[in-house]
Amino acid sequence: MPVAAGLLAPVPASAAETDGTSIIVTARGRAEALIAVPDTITAFDRQDIMARGLQTVDDIIAATPGVFIINDQDPGTNLISIRGVSTNRNQVPSIVYSVDGMALADPELFTLRAYDLASIEVLKGPQGALFGRSASGGVVNLTTVDAGPEAGGEARLGIGNGFTWTADAAVNAPLSSKVQLRLAGSFRDTDGFITNSFLGKKVDGFTSRNLRARLRAELSEASVLKLRLGWADEDGGAAYISSSNVTGLFGGRLAGKALANPVGDFEGRSSREWWGAQATLESELGNGMRLFWTAGLDDYSKDFVEELDFRNGPVTVFGTTFPQGLAPIAQPVGIRDYTSEARLISADDGRLRWLAGIFLQRLERDRTDDFGPLLFGAEAQRSETRSSQIGLFAQASYDLVPTVEATAALRYDRDDRKERSVGVNSGAVSVRREHVFEKVQPKLSLAWRPSANLTAYATGAIGFKAGGFNPAPFPPVDYQALFPSETTRSVEAGIKTALAGGRVRLSLAGFLTDYENFQNTVFFGNSIVFSVPRVDVHGLEVALDADLGAGFRLDGGAAWTESRIGRYLAPNPTPEEGEPAVLDLSGNRTPNAPDWTVNGALSWQGDLGAARINARISMAHVSRVDFEIDNILHSPGYTTVDTRLAATLGQWTFDIWAKNLFDRRWAISAFGQQQLPLLLSLEPGGPFDSFTINSGRQFGAGASLRF
Repeated sequence: MPVAAGLLAPVPASAAETDGTSIIVTARGRAEALIAVPDTITAFDRQDIMARGLQTVDDIIAATPGVFIINDQDPGTNLISIRGVSTNRNQVPSIVYSVDGMALADPELFTLRAYDLASIEVLKGPQGALFGRSASGGVVNLTTVDAGPEAGGEARLGIGNGFTWTADAAVNAPLSSKVQLRLAGSFRDTDGFITNSFLGKKVDGFTSRNLRARLRAELSEASVLKLRLGWADEDGGAAYISSSNVTGLFGGRLAGKALANPVGDFEGRSSREWWGAQATLESELGNGMRLFWTAGLDDYSKDFVEELDFRNGPVTVFGTTFPQGLAPIAQPVGIRDYTSEARLISADDGRLRWLAGIFLQRLERDRTDDFGPLLFGAEAQRSETRSSQIGLFAQASYDLVPTVEATAALRYDRDDRKERSVGVNSGAVSVRREHVFEKVQPKLSLAWRPSANLTAYATGAIGFKAGGFNPAPFPPVDYQALFPSETTRSVEAGIKTALAGGRVRLSLAGFLTDYENFQNTVFFGNSIVFSVPRVDVHGLEVALDADLGAGFRLDGGAAWTESRIGRYLAPNPTPEEGEPAVLDLSGNRTPNAPDWTVNGALSWQGDLGAARINARISMAHVSRVDFEIDNILHSPGYTTVDTRLAATLGQWTFDIWAKNLFDRRWAISAFGQQQLPLLLSLEPGGPFDSFTINSGRQFGAGASLRF
């Protein structure tokens, strides 16, 4: 089982040891010691997940240097950056997000609540050879707790500020000696933390309801069938966006007085529902060879409504006055996908170790852009995207000598993509397009392991992200209706070591990545992707985990990533009189890619009377974040502190915790007037920039019972 055993299953010996080979990961399709894998991987076992309070993708990423996330607009819209490789709105993601061995088809699914997790692995750098067209930045791999043979479970109830209530539970219910069932659920309800000054109320409250059932059946001594069924339902506030002239008054620096509360007169709302099912077959075929097959489907729908002016009262845009403002604006999304993958895996103990497989995925995605009053009576359009993907892949590792391993992997991906724009009322098709995006993605690595506690390696890989379709071009800005695939070429060298009998684990890596056709999103009333010919990325990462003795442990990491645009001349999206029609953006930072991400923590575990105490204090630092390619709107660096104190007495655990203890404020996303003509022309009082502030300090307490 990857990294750690389930909540009630016995911990395997490898996970209980303290030497350098104790952490097990599945990054290369088989269980291996983390220290032996020639890639940069951050791994969390179940104990880590509980101690750190990792409950959302935001929590996971905040604990991982070199990775950054923006949750923007509504619960389903997100941008994730790994080593400067960033996703972009409404397009193919730049990372693979996998749950129980199945890659999710759309980033809308990435932010579904994570709960009852057994392990988390974050792989950095291009991983396309094994994971496919969306793995140009890396992979986030989650494993939920499997059903176990022993009856029992765990329940937790928590309360926090913002009148926040949480309830989580998981129960193992063996049906026979060969069939086990696990039921898990998670509930969260909060009034919110961000106040709309005009409406006089919190506007980021939400309710999240989640259920999961996992069934494990031993079909024979050599075969196991696993079934997973999940459901999620969420509703709450959305697009709680602030606006002011940050560019003119503060030079684009989103800090201090610039971080005003929202003042819009229309309350944004979002609701979404997801159903998912997965079947997995694991079979031993003899001589150590194994077959892994998984298939699943997702059915997802989201309703989303907002305003576009983020002001109160009448507004004027391009000389037209709107008495009720620019609202309501609706952008509902519907997703249905089918995914299947099969892998044939050789024995683990041979000099030659290999695997080969096939991946199939069908995605049906509909999104309506109903711009309300901005349509001036015209019909709203629905974009219907149909994507059929096939991937063929293989990997082989060979021990050249007992201490040197060479690995070669190769994958071919083909994405047959079709899209049409349809009137939501008439059904009339206004635009119809199709294109095939394909790529061969190799990966080579060489690893030297003079002992079980030391690995030095070098890796080279190519990854790609499929292109897509822009809305039909309109004057005065000229852009391509079809934007090409984004390609990354990366090399990495690193060292991993365990010292002091495994009490200290240290890893260091350096990397270089070249982009071709970096996909940059700009808003011209809708999402438009411009291809930046070249982006250069290089950086260093270090991670440390040290057992200090007497129950104390120190862990942390730092990542320096310099991601800069090469020679790039772009059309000026908001040309004013006297301004150039073309902007030179060469050398600018790429959006949503901070140069530095750092985190560290000191924890203590020990007995105090009859209680088992776990205490942890951690910090995280993010350097300057530029939200758009012109590098005007930006958030300066910020540092946050989190704490958790837990006491276990028999079957009970009581804890208190705080996130962002010192109540630091920053902007988590922004759209600038120099990139969005609507904001530049908005009156009265314009021009404006729009941005979303973070939720501030959160704290609470909880009680858990194991039974």
